[in-house]
Amino acid sequence: MSVPSAVAQSPGKFIDTGNMTTPRTGHTATLLKDGRVLITGGAHTDSLGKSAVLASAELYDPSTGTFTPTGEMTTARQWHSATLLPDGRVLIVGGLSEARSFPSSSEVYDPVTGKFTRSGNMTAPHYWHSANLLSNGKVLISGTPTLELYDPASGIFTALGPSRAYGSENAALLTDGLVAVADRGVSLYSVNNDSLKLVGNAPGRQYSFHTTTLLANGKVLIAGGEGDAYDQTINEASIYDPHSGTLEGTGLMLFSRDGHTATLLPGGHVLIVGGYDGDGYDTGVPSLTHGEDYDPSTGSFTSAGALVNLRDGNTATLLPDGSVLIAGGTETAAAELYIPPLRAASSASLDGPLAPASLASLFGSRLAAATESADPLVQPTTLGGISLRLVDSSGAATLVPLLYVSPSQINFEVPAGTLPGDVTLEVVNAPAQQPQAVVHVDRIAPGLFAYDDNTAVAYALRFEPNGKQTVLSVRNTIVLNDRPVYLVLYATGIRNRSSVVNVQCTIGGIGIPVEYAGPEGSGIPGLDQVNIELAPALKGLGVANLVLTVDGIPSNTVSVDVR
Repeated sequence: MSVPSAVAQSPGKFIDTGNMTTPRTGHTATLLKDGRVLITGGAHTDSLGKSAVLASAELYDPSTGTFTPTGEMTTARQWHSATLLPDGRVLIVGGLSEARSFPSSSEVYDPVTGKFTRSGNMTAPHYWHSANLLSNGKVLISGTPTLELYDPASGIFTALGPSRAYGSENAALLTDGLVAVADRGVSLYSVNNDSLKLVGNAPGRQYSFHTTTLLANGKVLIAGGEGDAYDQTINEASIYDPHSGTLEGTGLMLFSRDGHTATLLPGGHVLIVGGYDGDGYDTGVPSLTHGEDYDPSTGSFTSAGALVNLRDGNTATLLPDGSVLIAGGTETAAAELYIPPLRAASSASLDGPLAPASLASLFGSRLAAATESADPLVQPTTLGGISLRLVDSSGAATLVPLLYVSPSQINFEVPAGTLPGDVTLEVVNAPAQQPQAVVHVDRIAPGLFAYDDNTAVAYALRFEPNGKQTVLSVRNTIVLNDRPVYLVLYATGIRNRSSVVNVQCTIGGIGIPVEYAGPEGSGIPGLDQVNIELAPALKGLGVANLVLTVDGIPSNTVSVDVR
């Protein structure tokens, strides 16, 4: 049996960028549609020790690395929220103002005019809360004491019910109208027709000053926060699975933190930056010098490198080029960029290793100047002026077929003749100098494609008594009856299997015979498919985990809903 192996990735690096116009702590940073970043509010203590909450705002331009002032808010705010609306404006809500007052007001920033204008009042004051944009254009505000909904068309807030959540990143939007809020454990809410319904609850500790991050596999990472005592921070992290409704521990962070930031990077890893570690409550200075990287495939945290500046109350904003802008915090105007390491992974599982004749992705920053896609049936070796050179374990070099290039991601096919072993990847003609990436190639590397809620990318076929076939969407429940139903899964990295006999599939732990596992029929290079018949034993199973095992090597876990 071949055993998958992975190559350790080096940490990214933090580099200086321009300073903000003023030091800020507890401010907001919002990526605008034109690629600039809007910075609003926060607080600053001057050289005389006088602290002031700020109404000022500024814009960061990634193309120049500079900050410039823009219009002032109508109200000075710290620990407020800022949400990009569908029309490109930014909703500013709540926060802490001067003399520790808590404004219930909101306002809207228009990037065209550079001005802020008042909007409606909340039903209750909020600060250090979370704000999530729903697909209907409305904004869900979650935090003590209420959950409420903002309608940009009317400027009106509507109370939905009580909330115990506390922290600026306490909620994660899962799907349209489905929100996970980390408060006392994790509560799952359905928000429809301007009403709120509790549809699930996973008991756990009281969360505060933590981060809540929706992962690429549809699960939610809850990291760090305040412990039972005021000056106690924790390094615990948990994973909430909305399909099973379970809350389970994952690897421990390298440092105890609260008031930090968590940023989902292209490729599915999470960057953790800043915060207090507990000792800072006594000294007034945070002692955290390193960021850390969370890998969902292993459930582990590793160093992301040393920051240029110590920070607490900072912001972290993923930029279009794949880098992360980290600004302010701890009474500093300094800003820096996190440049993630080059990392290659299966396009399906977002993990390594790779396999010959499989689809893969390279993640990083400033990989290409623009975004371009190729015809999947005719894959060029140069796309958007970019090429990718692969050198295999024998030293043989080749330019790989490309499907997609962007500043933060390159999708490609691993050539069929690539020998197993460590390979290097080099981006040719990238707009910024890039190091080489190293990744392991095995004979097979099973990967199943999934949607952003981790539902399998697949379709089902039901054979009717008259011989016709009815296509069923996996985005809906697949209902089994007395007619045969086949599930067709999209995959990669399996076509070099030894025999279809050595390909197994389980759904909810129930073994399902595999009838076909190999190249997908349309002829797209690197794309595989797996055909299985859904057995009667699956009736009534509900949402369940599906895993494919090829020659003893398991794939990533995806989900299907079978009733």
